[in-house]
Amino acid sequence: MSAVTVFPFAWRQPLVYGLGLSGRAALELLQTYELCVWVFDDRVDGLEDASLRQVQGDELPQEIDAIILSPGVPQDRPLLRQARERGLPILGEVEVAFQLLEGTVLAVTGSNGKSTTTALLGALLEATGEAVEVCGNIGEPLSRCVPGPPGRVFVVELSSFQLESIDRFRPHVALLLNLSPDHLDRYDGLEDYGRAKARIFENQESGDVAVVNGDDPALAPLAPQDPIRVRRFSRRGPVDDGCYLEDGVVYEVSPGQERRRLFDVADLALEGEHNVENALAATLAAVSFGAAPAAWQAALREFSGLAHRLQRVGERAGVRFYDDSKGTNVAATASSLAGFADGSVHLILGGRNKDADLAELRAIVERKAAAAYLIGETADELAAILGDAVRCHNVGELEAAVALAAESARSGESVVLSPACASFDQFANFVARGLAFQEFVAQVLGEVS
Repeated sequence: MSAVTVFPFAWRQPLVYGLGLSGRAALELLQTYELCVWVFDDRVDGLEDASLRQVQGDELPQEIDAIILSPGVPQDRPLLRQARERGLPILGEVEVAFQLLEGTVLAVTGSNGKSTTTALLGALLEATGEAVEVCGNIGEPLSRCVPGPPGRVFVVELSSFQLESIDRFRPHVALLLNLSPDHLDRYDGLEDYGRAKARIFENQESGDVAVVNGDDPALAPLAPQDPIRVRRFSRRGPVDDGCYLEDGVVYEVSPGQERRRLFDVADLALEGEHNVENALAATLAAVSFGAAPAAWQAALREFSGLAHRLQRVGERAGVRFYDDSKGTNVAATASSLAGFADGSVHLILGGRNKDADLAELRAIVERKAAAAYLIGETADELAAILGDAVRCHNVGELEAAVALAAESARSGESVVLSPACASFDQFANFVARGLAFQEFVAQVLGEVS
């Protein structure tokens, strides 16, 4: 089924730059129109599709009149510099897809909790009877969801990289969950990173809603101004417009109206304080969209989280094993550890650093960890940072870390993979790392031969 009958862009020979998941999705979408599509990926030597023109080298052909950029491509590449010099549009896959959609968009960004919040919000809206597409950085690219019936609701997870290359992208409800140091190998400090995140609000208009974490002071200067309605969520105290936690109950408040009860924290299947924040954000977005709490409360109680996000994957003799491979930065790991009893965690840390200050882990690890098992490129750096704060084992490889942690842990304690680093030194991505962890856990539990 074709996405739309009229192509809204003036260009006819676009270049798809980067053939990862989102790039290939953009390519497939563009191929449904009568365009001469070019492609470039420095990891691809040839393509099976002879109808595609492939750019090779650092010279941008004159015929190209637009670039569709994959989010992982840095903005300083030679082809992009030439495109800017020629005044060509450089748009992300998300932007192109957005201009072809027939439906309502809700979008989620933040340093941590994006995927869980996005998936939960999608589940809540689906429970109300909406036709929902959960997509973006969480799984299927937005471009893959364009074909289909009109009137759907698109719940889109967005990274800062994706937000860099929007133009008209306008979510009816936009969520900014938190901000902490990440991707500092790409951005010039936290403020630069925050500005990229705040682009999620850039095109909102009167009638749209911005949902912002009221407990994160770094977000205060990033929230939009009038006429955008800004609603805040808080675990720490009342807000003027939004929702907040009080004595285990979450209430919604709106100016001039009585507060109403949204849900009880005791009813959440999700574990951890960080997931209470995710639930606050998702439910506030749902009611801001117009979804009645009675319609989604059962779905909230049933939602148990996502793979590799503090996912319990095994238990033996009172020791629980958690896969938090998605904890790829310091703040994510700190947030995950916060829900455990002091001194109870056998923590597997390490991987490839993204120019983060790993010393910021010291306080939370000293308080929460019984021992740390260090792997990957950052093992020596982490040993130097943590060595006098907690018992450290510089084991190098994940399999050895799981085996030693499982042997050392006692009843009431937990073995947690929450690396605070990227996976690319030893694994293709955080999913591959998480699956390997689960396999090694199964081995020590005797569940596989």
